[in-house]
Amino acid sequence: MRRRVEEFMPGLRPTFSLMVCMLLLLAACGQSVAEHLKSETTRASVRVVSTSLCADAYVLNVFEDREIAALSWQADSALSMAPQNLRDIPKARDAAETLIALRPTLVVYGPGEGTKSAPLLKKAGIRYIRLDWAEDAAGIKKNLAKLAPKRPVNSAGSEESRLASPAPRRGEHRPKVLYLIPSGATAGPGTYVDMVIRDAGGQNVIQTPGWQTPDVEVLAALKPDLIITSFFKDGYDSVNTPVLTNRVLQDMLAHTPHVNVPGRLWPCASPWIERARNVVARAIREKT
Repeated sequence: MRRRVEEFMPGLRPTFSLMVCMLLLLAACGQSVAEHLKSETTRASVRVVSTSLCADAYVLNVFEDREIAALSWQADSALSMAPQNLRDIPKARDAAETLIALRPTLVVYGPGEGTKSAPLLKKAGIRYIRLDWAEDAAGIKKNLAKLAPKRPVNSAGSEESRLASPAPRRGEHRPKVLYLIPSGATAGPGTYVDMVIRDAGGQNVIQTPGWQTPDVEVLAALKPDLIITSFFKDGYDSVNTPVLTNRVLQDMLAHTPHVNVPGRLWPCASPWIERARNVVARAIREKT
């Protein structure tokens, strides 16, 4: 040992203290490597399965690709934010047989899911989490904390904490904004759409709280400065699409500045919603 030290550090005579320090350093390195390998092994054994688009949105923001064993049955649709490399992995739905067969270590249900299948997962010893329906930034944070309290959120959705819906300054102009989907449904105060509109610098023209489908005449009488459309090209097929067929509403869209927010950014309130907010904020700056 002494000869080796002298070869690499000429002129330095190894002392007992130096040799002890070197041995301690080697031991520490060995422990660090062991801990790293243990962490890698633990992560490799994680198998997360998601059952809905909303659950997908959280899973994609929290877990690494290699930890995701299956995404929802809609993960290869236009409404999904799944990257290309995850669109061909197994698909899951809220059915106990399907979920158990995927051998998950964690099943993530969307809001309201798992009523029948969750008890069967519990019997099989499979851990599951049911996300809550969120309408604000606090709800998003609560879901993230429930899903993985000690994990960082991926950069794609890490800005959700910025959604705070600040009050307008005195004299500040806030353009009136209307949210509209093909069925004619819209959203008022107390919804995540309203939160996005206010946080982006707008004022929701709908003053009745909650999700709603006003009569066409009510919508036609509104005078928004900007219309947010969503789920027009990437939504669910439906015969109930008055916004696409009603001449009055079509004329309203043709003569009012509007912006489309891709449905995949907000199938529910998730970390992706910051991107929706950015789309709306840009439209308010440039079109009103």
